[in-house]
Amino acid sequence: SVIPICKPELRPYEGQKFYSLEEGISFYEKYAQECCFDCRRFGNRSSGGVIIFQYIVCNRQGFHTVDSLDVDVNVSEDGNVSDDDEVSSKKRRRRGTKRCGCGARISFKFFSDFGDKYYLVHQFVEEHNHTMVDKDHKRFMKGNRSLNDVHHKFVEDCTKANIGPTSTFNLLKEFFGGYDVVGCTLTDVRNCSRDIKEKLKEVDVQMILNQMQEKKRICEGFFYKYQLSPEDNKLVSLFWSDAESRKHYHMFGDVVAFDTTYSTNRYRMVFGPFTGKDNHGCPIAFGAGFVSGENCDAFSWLFTVFVECMGVAPRIIITDQDWGMRLAIEKVLPGTRHRLCMWHIMSKLFEKIPKSISDREKFSKEFKSCVWSELLDPDEFDILWTSIVEKYSVEDHKWFKDMFLIRQMWIPAFFRDVPMGSLMRTTSFSESENSFFKRYSKPLFNFADFTLQYNNAIDAQRNQTERLDYYDSVITPKYVTDLAFEKQLRLLFTQIGCLEWYKI
Repeated sequence: SVIPICKPELRPYEGQKFYSLEEGISFYEKYAQECCFDCRRFGNRSSGGVIIFQYIVCNRQGFHTVDSLDVDVNVSEDGNVSDDDEVSSKKRRRRGTKRCGCGARISFKFFSDFGDKYYLVHQFVEEHNHTMVDKDHKRFMKGNRSLNDVHHKFVEDCTKANIGPTSTFNLLKEFFGGYDVVGCTLTDVRNCSRDIKEKLKEVDVQMILNQMQEKKRICEGFFYKYQLSPEDNKLVSLFWSDAESRKHYHMFGDVVAFDTTYSTNRYRMVFGPFTGKDNHGCPIAFGAGFVSGENCDAFSWLFTVFVECMGVAPRIIITDQDWGMRLAIEKVLPGTRHRLCMWHIMSKLFEKIPKSISDREKFSKEFKSCVWSELLDPDEFDILWTSIVEKYSVEDHKWFKDMFLIRQMWIPAFFRDVPMGSLMRTTSFSESENSFFKRYSKPLFNFADFTLQYNNAIDAQRNQTERLDYYDSVITPKYVTDLAFEKQLRLLFTQIGCLEWYKI
C-alpha cells in the first residue's frame, strides 16, 4: 500500500463540497498531478439528464484483458488451426500494460437541497498498490501533457509551411526552452497534426472555394471559376489566378507553356500551371487549374476560362503532343499559334534512328543542328532537312515523315515571324515549375494542403523576382567595350613607364 504525499490543502476528503462536477473533477486532477499519478473517468450514473454519481479512478485500475488478436495462433502438426484460438489474418503487436489492479478512486454524489445544487465527495480511497511516478518523469504523464492554443496555432502554422511533426516538435522544444517545459510529446504533436488534416479531409474543397470567394470579395482582381459534375455535384474543374499573376500575364504573356505532368492530390486530378518567362529569364506563373481528365472537353473548358480571365489569348502556347490539348486549342484558341515542345520530340530521336545507320552519333549531330537552328528561314530549313534525310536514307521512315508534315508546329524556323517567338521552345519552364511546386507539396495532398503550398511557392517565386529586381537596380554591368579600353589604357601607360599615373 502506497499513500501519496501532498500538501494538505490539495488532498480531497469525504464530504468535501463542490458547486459543480467539473470543479470537483478538476480538483482531483490537480491532486493527482501533485502526487505523480494519472487518473481517468471510470463511469457515472444519471437520472433525469443529471449525473448523480461520477467515478474517477487511477489510470492503473483494473487488469489487462487478453485479446484474441494478441495470442499466437497454434498450428497442429497436420496444419490445422487449433479450435481454442480465433483465426485472424491480422495480428496486433504485443504491448506492455500499465494496469495492475490499483484501487485508488474518488466518487462524487449529486445533492439538491431547496434549490441549492452541489456535489459531495462520497468516497475517497487514497491507497495505491504501486509506486508513484518519479518527479523527473512527470512531464510524460498524461495529466501533465496538454496542447493549449499556442501549441495548436504553432502546429497548424507548421502544417501550412509543410513542416513535419518531428521538426515541429523540435521547434516547439527550442521555442519553450527544453523538453521538460514543452508541455507535450512528439506523439501529441503527431496526433494534433493528424486531427487538423482529418478535419479538412471532408470539407477541403468547399473550404477552398469559400476562401477564393472571400479573396474575390476583398480584391476584384482575383479570378476563379469551377465546374461541378451534374450527377454527384463533385468538383471536376477549377481555375484561379490572382491580380499579380494577371498583371504579369499582360507584361510577359506573349508565349505561354502549359504542361500537365504532375498530379498532386488524393483525388488524382491533373494539375496544370500556365507558365511564362519574365524579364530575368525565370519562370513565372500566370494561373493554375485542376481538371479531372486529360481530354478535349476538360482542356477546352480550362483554356476558355484562362482567356476569360486574362482578356486576351496568348500569341503562342507550347504543349506536349497530347491529342486532347491539340483539339482543344484548335477549338478554343483559333488565333493562337500552337507549338509543340521540341524537347519531347527530340528526346525520342535516338529511338527512331534506324539501326542500319552506322554512325548514329554523326547523324544525330547533323540533325539537331538543323532542327534547333534559329538562323534558317522555312525554305532553307526544308532544303537542309531534305538533304540530311536523303543522305542517311531515312526519307521514307514514318517518324521522320510525320515530323516533317507538322514541322510548322515545332521547328524554330517557322516561328521567326512571331515577336518573342524564340523566347521558349519547350515546356521545360512549365515542367521546372512543376518540379518547383513538388518542393512545396507531397503526393496525395488534399485541395486545402495543395493550394496552401501553391500559395507558398508563388510567394517564394515572387520574392526571388523582387530580389533580382533589387540587384538590377543597384548593380551596373561592366561592358566589354569599357574593359577593352581599360586594358589598352593600362598597356599604354606601362609602355611609357608611367604605370603609377594610371593607378592614380
